[in-house]
Amino acid sequence: MCAEGKLDEAIAYLESVPLDAQNTAVWNSLITQAGFAKRFRVVYDLYVDMKRRGLKPNLATYASLMAAFQKVDSWEKRSKLFKSVQNVYKHYLDYLAAVKEHNPTSPEISLAPINMYISILRKIGDYAQAFDVYNALDEDGPLSPDRITYTIMLRTIYQRSITAEDENQEKIRERCASDARLLWRQLTKRLDGGSKLGVDPMVIGSVLQVLALGRPADHIVAFDIIRDYLGLAKPGETALPAQVPLSSPLIQDVLWLCNKAQKYRLCVHFGNHLMDTQPHLLDHGHFDHILTAYGSLSATGSVTEASRALQTLEWMLEREKTHGARLRPGQATYTLVLVVCWRAKDWESALRTVELMTGLHAEDFADGAKPTAADSDDPAPPAKGPGSGPGKRPMPDAAAMSCLVRTALESGDEPTLRQCARLLHRLGLARCLAPAEGSSAHDDAKRTGARFGKDRTFYAHKVAQAVVELVDVLVPRKTESSRARLTPAEREWVALRSEARTFLIEQREHRPRGTPQMEEQPLGSAAGLAAMDSVVEWDRISREQKSAR
Repeated sequence: MCAEGKLDEAIAYLESVPLDAQNTAVWNSLITQAGFAKRFRVVYDLYVDMKRRGLKPNLATYASLMAAFQKVDSWEKRSKLFKSVQNVYKHYLDYLAAVKEHNPTSPEISLAPINMYISILRKIGDYAQAFDVYNALDEDGPLSPDRITYTIMLRTIYQRSITAEDENQEKIRERCASDARLLWRQLTKRLDGGSKLGVDPMVIGSVLQVLALGRPADHIVAFDIIRDYLGLAKPGETALPAQVPLSSPLIQDVLWLCNKAQKYRLCVHFGNHLMDTQPHLLDHGHFDHILTAYGSLSATGSVTEASRALQTLEWMLEREKTHGARLRPGQATYTLVLVVCWRAKDWESALRTVELMTGLHAEDFADGAKPTAADSDDPAPPAKGPGSGPGKRPMPDAAAMSCLVRTALESGDEPTLRQCARLLHRLGLARCLAPAEGSSAHDDAKRTGARFGKDRTFYAHKVAQAVVELVDVLVPRKTESSRARLTPAEREWVALRSEARTFLIEQREHRPRGTPQMEEQPLGSAAGLAAMDSVVEWDRISREQKSAR
C-alpha cells in the first residue's frame, strides 16, 4: 500500500489487525514510509501509538525516527515537532541504559540515532545542545564518537562560522577554529592510542573548512594536517605518504584554504603538483581557485602571472578533449584569467584569452587588418589551437569586458586601444550593460558563477566607465562635433561612448556601493607578505616552546 502512496490506508489496516498479529518491525516500516512521505507528525504519532499498544521500540525504531526527522527541510516553524524529537532522543538514552544493564555488548547499542540527532541540532542551529550531546558520549566503547560523529560536529562548527553576525564574526570564527582544533586533538589522541577509528576525506575536509576561517595559527595546523594526512607538502618540506586518498571535494577544500590563508603561491604549487600527478581528480572549479591565486599574486606587481594563468587555461582546454566537460572552462574561468592579465598589464595574454573564449582572431582587429571579421556581425570561424574543442563558448560579460578594456588602457598604446575598441564593437556593449532582471539574470549568474554574477552591477558600471575613458583617448570630445571628419570606425566608437555615458547617467542612482573581492588588493606588497609570514612563524615557535615546557 505504501508503495502505491496509500500511507493512511496502510496505517488504518495495521490498526485494525489484532494485537497478537502485530510486531515492532511492521511499525518500524510504517515509520520509515511516513518519513519518506515527509509526514513528520504522523511519524511521531506512529511511535506513540505503537508504544500504547504494548510494542517495545528497538534500535531500528529509533534509527527510523531520527532518519525521518532528518528529512525536515526547515525547523523554523516546527518547535512542537522539535520537542517530540527531543523526547525521542531521551527515550533512546533510557533504552540504551536498559540494554547496557542486561548486555553491555548488545548489538542494539549504537551511535547511529545519536549522530542523526546531532545532525538535526546542526540544521536547527542549536550549537550548544549539539556540543552537550557530543560531550555526553563515552570516551571509548560503542558509544564513543566515531568518524561520522566527528564529521557532523565539524560541519556544525563550520555552519556556526559562516552564519556568524558581522559584528561578532571574527571572534566567533576564532572560537569555532579553536573548537575544531580541540576535536581534532581528541581524534588524533584516540588514533595514537591504537584506536581503529581511522580518518577519511569527510573528516579532513570538514576540519580544513573550519580552520580556513580562523587565525594564521589555525592555518598552520591545517597545513600540517595536509602534509601529514594528504601527502601534500610545501616547497622545501618532505611530503609523507598519504594516509587519506585525495578526492575532488577534498582538493577543493585544500585550494580554498590556501587562498583564505593568503598562501597564493602554495595554492599554485599544489595545483601544479596535482596537474602533474593526479589530473584525473581535477575539474574547472579547482582551476578557478588556482586562477584566483594568480590574480592575487599579480596584485603585488608580479608581471609573470598572466602568462602562467594563460598556460593553465590552455592546459584545461587541451585536456578537455580527453577528460571531458568537467575540465571545460566556464565563464568565471575565462574572466579570472582576464583579471590576471589586467593586473599584470599583459595585453597579449588578454588577447589570446579572448581568442580562446570567443573564437575570434585578434589580428582581424589590429591596425591595417582587412575589414572582414572585425566588421561582420556573423560568428567568426573558431581560432585554431586548444580552444577549438567541443562545447558552447561563453561570451565575455561585463566583468570580462571591463578587465579587457582596462588592460588596454593600462598599456597606454593607441594601436592597442584601437584594437580593443574594434573588439568591443564586434562583441557588443549592450549585452554587458543590460540590467540583471528576471530569469535571464538568474541564468547568467549561474553561468558566470557567484564570484562575478552577484557583482554584475559593479562591473556594468566599471566597463561603462572604462569605455568612456578609452574612447576619450581615441576620439577627444572636442572633435566629436565635427562628425564629418570622423572615420566610420571613429563614429562607431563615439556611438559606444554615447551608449556607455547614457547608461552611467540613467543608472547613477544605482551605482554600486561596495567593491568586489577580486577588485581589492588582497596582499599588499611582497614585504608585507614576508612580514606576515614572519609573525606566523614566530607564533608557531612560541607555541612549540610552551608545549616543550
